[in-house]
Amino acid sequence: MSKMPPNRRGIKFEVGAALEARDSLKNWYVANIEKIDYENEKILIHYRQWSHRYDEWFDWASPYLRPVERVQLRREGRQEDSFIPGFHVNDKILASWSDCRFYPAKVLAVNKDESYTVKFYDGVIQTVKGIHVKPFTKEVYFAFVSHSCCTSISVLILAFSLFTHSLILTK
Repeated sequence: MSKMPPNRRGIKFEVGAALEARDSLKNWYVANIEKIDYENEKILIHYRQWSHRYDEWFDWASPYLRPVERVQLRREGRQEDSFIPGFHVNDKILASWSDCRFYPAKVLAVNKDESYTVKFYDGVIQTVKGIHVKPFTKEVYFAFVSHSCCTSISVLILAFSLFTHSLILTK
């Protein structure tokens, strides 16, 4: 009796199926299943656009295998769930900056690739992924101020004035 691959959400264990695999340098790449070894519970993957000499065997339960990300599915023209934005144009939000901290910003555009074009309150305009955006609430604002995430006092004053202005407008 041959063994069956595990039931892993988003991964089809069949030759030619797409998935992402992590290489020895800890980078994730889109790959295809080349062979399945049912006896040893392994799969041979081929990294797309790489030579076959880089093909690797993985245990089929390996944490270094994951489903193809949605962005990759779009590039391939495959169907996916439609994007429902969490924020809209002119919403006040906190957006992640390159230092991985969140700063006050305003949504300028909601992009089709599930990202947002935002304008930080110091005037810088940047596109950020949806996962790097969170609501600008009173609690978040006070946590932002109390942890001194921002080094510019003028940005804090501007953020506070915009926050209080938004409170007045919502009353």
